[in-house]
Amino acid sequence: MLKKTLTTVFLFASTTAFSNMTVTTTIYPLYSIAKEIGADKIKLQNLIPFGVEAHGFDPTPADMAKLSKSDIFITSSDSMEPWKDKIVKSLKIEEKVFDMSKYVKLRTLEEENDEHHEDEKGHKHEHDHDHEHEGIDPHYWVSLNNYILMTETITKLFIEKDSVNKDFYIQNSNNYLAKIKALKEKYDLSMATCTNKKILVNHDAFGYFADDYGVKQYSISGMSPEDKPSAKQISELINLVKNEKINTVFFEEFASPKVAQTIAKATNAKIDALRPAENISKDENKKSYGYLQIMEDNLEKLKFAMDCK
Repeated sequence: MLKKTLTTVFLFASTTAFSNMTVTTTIYPLYSIAKEIGADKIKLQNLIPFGVEAHGFDPTPADMAKLSKSDIFITSSDSMEPWKDKIVKSLKIEEKVFDMSKYVKLRTLEEENDEHHEDEKGHKHEHDHDHEHEGIDPHYWVSLNNYILMTETITKLFIEKDSVNKDFYIQNSNNYLAKIKALKEKYDLSMATCTNKKILVNHDAFGYFADDYGVKQYSISGMSPEDKPSAKQISELINLVKNEKINTVFFEEFASPKVAQTIAKATNAKIDALRPAENISKDENKKSYGYLQIMEDNLEKLKFAMDCK
């Protein structure tokens, strides 16, 4: 009798161990949270490969096969993933889709255009925006306030889908939230000391950060890092750097730094990488270098760029 009971328990344990829910995310910030909260209780995969620029991604048939086997498909927004609806419809997985943009505080591109593309002399620096028709700025995870909301939301989602492991998810969530809030406190303290709150970045990925801390964001290429500014726009940006006393021109690691290098050289400014954490490299993932480390490194660079203590 005892042997039978133990066998039953073992079979049950084996079944639950191999029935972890499969979670697919689209962009790295969603993956990073799911990885922290779900750990070994979920099978996690990110649709956009490590090291690939998120804006230029297009799903392959292999990606569609992954999605068809997923229990949950967490997306960031229609703006960031314009290909999503067509695939979801063709695979008939509407009930598996969880759109994170419905659970965070969003800013519109009108705010972006009105507030962050004029210099102090009123000159506008305009670009064609891939996402303009969507109406929202899709880079909401760059705000630590939103990243906290995202973490809380994914925790609730996992508990709803897998209540057996509720305590596990809550514990992981609390641990991760403590780290995020500690980093946010560092940002709050440092940003309060800055004397020149202006940044020139590769593309308009830092609007949420700018809103959080009253920073003026200028960009080289608009909403998509692949947009190429004209010679006239580059000339205007060179003048902007000089007039606004901007000491650092930022580029991104998964996009070409050529224009940033041209501007930096013409203005004797420093050039450095500021990362919107849209993705990480394969090596970084292996080394467990993730969102919080990226944001920590960004803080040090931003402190220098804006003359903060």
